[in-house]
Amino acid sequence: MDGFRDIRLCILGFGHVTQRFCELVRDREGVLAREHGVRFLVNAVGTGSHGSWLDVEGATPAQVIAAFRAEGDRFISPERSGFDLIAASGADVLVESTPLALGGQLAIAHVDAAFDAGLDVVTVNKGPIAWDYRRLRDRADAEGLRLRHEGVTMDGCPVYNLAEFCLPGDRVLGFRGVLNSTSNYVLDAMAEGASRESAVADAIEGGFAETDPTYDLEGHDAAAKVAALANVLLDADITPDVIARDSIAELSQDDVAKVVAYGRRLRLIGEAQRNEDGEVTARVTLEPVRSQDPMYWISGTSSCLILETELAGTVEIVERDGLLTQTAYAVYADLLTIARSR
Repeated sequence: MDGFRDIRLCILGFGHVTQRFCELVRDREGVLAREHGVRFLVNAVGTGSHGSWLDVEGATPAQVIAAFRAEGDRFISPERSGFDLIAASGADVLVESTPLALGGQLAIAHVDAAFDAGLDVVTVNKGPIAWDYRRLRDRADAEGLRLRHEGVTMDGCPVYNLAEFCLPGDRVLGFRGVLNSTSNYVLDAMAEGASRESAVADAIEGGFAETDPTYDLEGHDAAAKVAALANVLLDADITPDVIARDSIAELSQDDVAKVVAYGRRLRLIGEAQRNEDGEVTARVTLEPVRSQDPMYWISGTSSCLILETELAGTVEIVERDGLLTQTAYAVYADLLTIARSR
């Protein structure tokens, strides 16, 4: 493919999102070549318990996903640490998609290791953006590297890209939104008479809730997304640990029924605001909302974010029924942004 640029990837974490990303690239190889002049190759893949892949020459995502599935959803080679794979891969970009741990430390260390090796970074792991964004951003800027992170908040819905590319010269003053699909689905199901336990079980079976959904139900995921948004859009430099958050883990059917009886719906809402002195306050609260509130109409696995800006006024972003493909698209879009900037 003479005349095309190869972008070589080291992928850490090979769950549903990055597997779907490989399928997207496989299905759009012609579009990428014809319209963008780019070919994505995979030099390394690390998993927690499903082996690893290393090929310094690079293979197409189609070849990698085929090799993984041919062995029963695992790679032939044994697991290797992400740090070893970053160093050995010869890649151009790290795709960080490992499971999120509170504090985000492993993912943060992976990003630093990638920068040490001169790699750009795309992360769908919220940890680096929610816990250490300012330092990592400043390091990337100082070293001429790129840190992209569209997939950490609303699947593939353009939030950070919208603020960066579509609001030039403007400033975000605050935001408010429904950001966690699992809790939103559970609240809606309970409003229709389901028990919390059965609603959670349905969310797990539907594939959009983790087998252990505690992180979602207790508001940790929403707090991490609020911190990420506040850090990037409001330059807040906060972590999820300082954000007050409500939980729906102990919510009863009676609690929900009382709210429904008054014609309202319960929503777990994340918000942050920049005060006149520049201080940013953030929280995650369980609120009964009226039908006049846009959050009232955000049902099931949909999400909504309302930005209050200094010049453009109120900007509302809605993603309807966001699931796996949208998050995989965020990786795809971030990589194309990096490819254009090279």
